Amino acid sequence: MYKLVVKSTFSAAHRLVNHPGVCARIHGHNWKIKVTVGSETLDENGMVIDLVELEQSIDDCVKQFDHRIINDVSPFDRINPTSENIAKYLYDFIAARINVTVYSVEVAEMDDYSVVYSP
Repeated sequence: MYKLVVKSTFSAAHRLVNHPGVCARIHGHNWKIKVTVGSETLDENGMVIDLVELEQSIDDCVKQFDHRIINDVSPFDRINPTSENIAKYLYDFIAARINVTVYSVEVAEMDDYSVVYSP
């Protein structure tokens, strides 16, 4: 099994709907994303996937949120922009655009903790 890990970042604010604490107020993070993809085989160039293609899919997704209030961006204008929901959204967005298996997407609001989504 070959696994490829690509990291990305973006800056954005959010507020957690119905949260009992301070996270109910708008606050910002420098979000860190880690996407893990893999394959049992390599393509004709000896790669799991071209890094440029994978990075473009990740960038296309995160640029929707960069320097924005995530609550204003669909679908988070309807669902709570928790790290869990953001990780699932990123996973679905990227998996629909590439031809290798996405194993997981990790989202970190801070260095001290993160959420990993994998199906």
